[in-house]
Amino acid sequence: MSPRKKNTPDPRFNLIFTDNQSFTLSSVVSPIASLYSEPRARISKDTELLFGHNFKIYEIKNGFAYGQAAAINENSTCPGYVGFIPKNDLGTFTTQANYIVTALRAPVFDDANIKSPINKTLSMGSLIYSGHILDDFIRTERDDYIHRAHVMKISDTPKVSDFTSVAEKHLGLPYIWGGISTVGLDCSGLVLSSLRAVGSDSPRDTDMMEKKLGSFLPIQKNNFSRGDLVFWKGHVGIMVSNTDIIHANAFYMSVTIEPLSVVIDRSLERGGGTITSVKRL
Repeated sequence: MSPRKKNTPDPRFNLIFTDNQSFTLSSVVSPIASLYSEPRARISKDTELLFGHNFKIYEIKNGFAYGQAAAINENSTCPGYVGFIPKNDLGTFTTQANYIVTALRAPVFDDANIKSPINKTLSMGSLIYSGHILDDFIRTERDDYIHRAHVMKISDTPKVSDFTSVAEKHLGLPYIWGGISTVGLDCSGLVLSSLRAVGSDSPRDTDMMEKKLGSFLPIQKNNFSRGDLVFWKGHVGIMVSNTDIIHANAFYMSVTIEPLSVVIDRSLERGGGTITSVKRL
């Protein structure tokens, strides 16, 4: 996902306010909440927040909340995105989340029974509070239920450590500009979601990732390893081997794995330019 072209300081993560502006802490109560650069929905979204993600509201305007996404974890050094979220997608929970969704999609049941009606589906990375553990389910603050196989405690060690294997689970999902969910995502959204699934955090956009993540490697053939990030201007992918790359791309409108050489040639043919950097985490 390419950065917005606006004057510095970067409006993606710098609030346009005077000092000491107060905020109200809210949470996303819809499965997915779109964040926009303006208080209107008929424009391209900049990114998404998922159920349970915190958002600091500084102002309400035209049915939208203006503010900044809170960091996913206390140790994060990546500032949250700034923008407008529809007010109806935000609410409050009485207790801070203690579970994270680890399944690509987790059905939320009305009762602690797999035959029970499903009232919503949450994407991987959604956050939930539960103080009630049943045999196979946890009960949420809103008195519905999620199967324990689909979540883990935030305080536990992630079930997987290879973020590339998480990215591979997204194979075939739709490309959606600004997306970070398993409904659909963009190139940097795939990297972001995969890193978060293994307990790491990341900046949101490709230019931020290229600047802050990992260490630079020489750009040359036969120098790639699984997990390396390959950047073009406005695009990023993850190497799954020394020859193949997985990326969410608008050419196929999906998450695909293909030879890096093919992606390089296509980028040149379509005006996307050459590789700008390779980084190893």
